[in-house]
Amino acid sequence: MSRSVDSPPVSFDSDPDPNPGAGTGAAPDSGAETPPSLDALRQALQKAPSLLDGIDGAPPEPLRPLPQMALSRGRVHEATGRSRRRLAALAAGAAQPEGPVMWLRPAWRIESLYPYGMLTLMPDPGALIFVACPKPVDILWCMEEALRAGCVSLVVAEIVGMPDLRQVRRLHLAAAEGLARNRRAGRISPAPLGLMLEAERAQSRVPGVESRWALHPLPGPEGVTPVGRWRLERQLARGEPPRDWDILETRLPSGAPGRERA
Repeated sequence: MSRSVDSPPVSFDSDPDPNPGAGTGAAPDSGAETPPSLDALRQALQKAPSLLDGIDGAPPEPLRPLPQMALSRGRVHEATGRSRRRLAALAAGAAQPEGPVMWLRPAWRIESLYPYGMLTLMPDPGALIFVACPKPVDILWCMEEALRAGCVSLVVAEIVGMPDLRQVRRLHLAAAEGLARNRRAGRISPAPLGLMLEAERAQSRVPGVESRWALHPLPGPEGVTPVGRWRLERQLARGEPPRDWDILETRLPSGAPGRERA
């Protein structure tokens, strides 16, 4: 957002007085403005409105779909692996208490998510906002606009084809702008972020993402009635090394899902 600053008009005399203030007892250049000091310029820049206004304090807490997983706000991340949609559903469940969650999908794919199968992953699968995008470029466009608006807590995008660095950079800027808009308005939430996953391939490496997480199914151990056993991989994260965890989910006697993680 650009803002113009009105400056006072400056006049230049065609024949300036070679001896200003002579005979008047006034000091030379008494009418000229004193140049601002460096400290004054710093204070003016700090008060000037910008994209980062309202987020000078502590950054918002990351979204944690799993205890081992942290997704920074105002950024775009990637989910990959054979169970990437389950990972995205867990992220949607963690984001739902903070605000609406939008899920972008290709309109030409006939399969769809089964809401009853997501009951153990999120508070309200029926509250998901599904958007069928007719073209691959529409998926990125919808994601950018939703993040910039700042009205959703999470945008999940099932992309088709690999976006380039310029497109991913635009998504980062849109997410940061949506976060800044809410903070300037005094709203802590929603703190938007984006999560991309490949719609047609289990393995993907989108360039320029903030972090990349993979989820793979594993066979369950003997003697346990599992809901599922998974391997979570942190393939890419800013300031964190690659790492993986085995996650075992069992069903409690009451029927509520519980998790035992190694």
